[in-house]
Amino acid sequence: MKHLFIIAISLLSIACNTKNEDQKKLDFVEFDFHFDTESNEMPYNFSSYWDTFPTIVDRTAWEFAKIGNIERMHEIWDTRESIEIGLTQEQRDSFGLYKAMDAIDYILNEAEEHRVVIINEAHQMPQHRIFTTRLLEGLKRRGFKHLGMEGYFNTPQADSIMQANGYPILDSGYFTQEPQFGNLIRTAFDMGFNIFGYESSGHANGKEREINQARNIESYLNRYPNEKILIHCGFDHVYEGSMPNNSMGWGKAMAGRLTEFTGVDPLTISQTIYSEKGNRDHENSYYQITDLERPSVFVNESGELFGQQRKKTSLDLPPMGTFRYDIAVFHPRSKKYDRPQWMVYGDRKEVELSFVEENIQCPCLVFAYKKGEKVGKAVPYDIQETDDKKVTLVLDKSDFEIVILNQKNIALKAEFN
Repeated sequence: MKHLFIIAISLLSIACNTKNEDQKKLDFVEFDFHFDTESNEMPYNFSSYWDTFPTIVDRTAWEFAKIGNIERMHEIWDTRESIEIGLTQEQRDSFGLYKAMDAIDYILNEAEEHRVVIINEAHQMPQHRIFTTRLLEGLKRRGFKHLGMEGYFNTPQADSIMQANGYPILDSGYFTQEPQFGNLIRTAFDMGFNIFGYESSGHANGKEREINQARNIESYLNRYPNEKILIHCGFDHVYEGSMPNNSMGWGKAMAGRLTEFTGVDPLTISQTIYSEKGNRDHENSYYQITDLERPSVFVNESGELFGQQRKKTSLDLPPMGTFRYDIAVFHPRSKKYDRPQWMVYGDRKEVELSFVEENIQCPCLVFAYKKGEKVGKAVPYDIQETDDKKVTLVLDKSDFEIVILNQKNIALKAEFN
């Protein structure tokens, strides 16, 4: 049965700070929807389901991030955080000598002289994946041809499926099911990057995992001896040198092991320390006193980067951080949790959808699939959950198929051009 429904589209223009509105009629049809994945688990589920798992903090936060619920993600993740130590006036004055610079410009300039760039993410933070995505174009111009990802399954099957389809699918990995991770892969593939996974398999402990990851990257580097590689990893794998006090029993993290095995000194970038939390008291003490409009690094008059002193010693005390990396990125806070401003860049715009006239019971998950990618198999371009039949998606200028799914597995689909 076909349904006509009115969709209000708001295109948010960052440059001129105006909103243009258009009206489109979408021809919706009921259809038999299912997720095409080898796993028996649902790749995306409703908030009411994950609210029944409050003790599984990491997994629950990741799942809320996958359906675009940034507020609930922060609320869950905050339960594992502690209150930060306040800064002394001397520390505030010292930090005041550093000025914010555009992080993308700074990183691209530094990347010129490096064969390997390693950037980390917090697995619950889509914001970090978007930042890496925004680096791709500039890195490509500087000769980078390969993208290795911890979250991408390290199997020939995953690589062949990616090459055959030309887009990320649900079976490409677990973390890659989150739309912004999928868009990172999608963008890299469209730009011509060679994509590979390097995750360890069969390791008995964390130390073996770090070693195996580094060996896998070493092997890939040896296959392309004169080419530049970007590595997107999780959390502490980015740290160079020995881990202080043998933290987590690793000895060295993946980045440190890679240098040990290859002699390559990578450009290492941390996104995880200076990013927002749901409760500001849990944020890094230096981050608490910032108010940024764009991803930034902090540089003093001598050209020294805030955080670069960690390169000289791995024993700095909190709240400065305790490990070693080259560049610390400070991310802007979300101005709102319902589609934060950091999602809108390039030709990506906010699209407001209302389907209040449709005869479908909510809560509903609303998926945006790129036209030409298999619905239910591809990683969606965007996802939102709604109780009131209104959502805001962030889409580029491509054609999409919009899917509405409720808890009774009733689904509607329409083309959006």
